[in-house]
Amino acid sequence: MKNIYLLFIYYSLEGGFLTVDSVMRVKELVEEYIGKRVSFKVKKGKRRSQINEGIIADTYPSVFTVHVENKGLKRVMSFNYIDILTNNVEFFMCNEEKTRIM
Repeated sequence: MKNIYLLFIYYSLEGGFLTVDSVMRVKELVEEYIGKRVSFKVKKGKRRSQINEGIIADTYPSVFTVHVENKGLKRVMSFNYIDILTNNVEFFMCNEEKTRIM
């Protein structure tokens, strides 16, 4: 059962299946933005969301980290690639147009 979960992750928003290749494509996209400032929106519930800015620091096999400075406090937030695929987290470039990158 665990192997099946690793190979296919059901993606209900588009009604299809996500393969490991989908996760790897997201990882490659995140790796392109290492060291760049991004804005991100994290969905926290029915109508709640949190918007922050930070710098993508590192990527790992299943997660990546973002350095965030908020009100003088520095912290590291980590996300997994599935969060992006399921739209639990949205990332935008920090420019005038706020271009969505993921």
